[in-house]
Amino acid sequence: MNFDNDLVVGKLRRWEKFLAAYRLPEWDAIPDFGLYMEQVVQLLKQYLSYLPPGLKQSQTITSAAINNYVRMKLMPAPEKKKYNRIHIAYLIMICALKQSLTMSEIQKILPNGLTEDEVKKTYEAFVDQYTDSARVFVS
Repeated sequence: MNFDNDLVVGKLRRWEKFLAAYRLPEWDAIPDFGLYMEQVVQLLKQYLSYLPPGLKQSQTITSAAINNYVRMKLMPAPEKKKYNRIHIAYLIMICALKQSLTMSEIQKILPNGLTEDEVKKTYEAFVDQYTDSARVFVS
């Protein structure tokens, strides 16, 4: 199998620049008003834009997946079919972690039933760790 090395190197350099600049949203940037399922799915697609094109074409996150996360108690249930900042923060962490961990492992690291302050601290620590890991990866 022959590859055009210059083409591959160019693509890897563009990907490296993208990853170096990519940031998960800060806590305050996540909407804090009720969103319906389809709005959440669209928002998560924007937030999780770091995924390679091959993975983006398949559904990154679906309403069925979100319903399963609620059913598995990986995250709190929506309030009157609306999702707020806490739900979206959980979903960002779950989607990022599921790239390398099983659902049972994620369940152990992300306890459900946290207060908003605890979720905020957990999410902010996750974003910091995620950012540090990305820097190591592209260095």
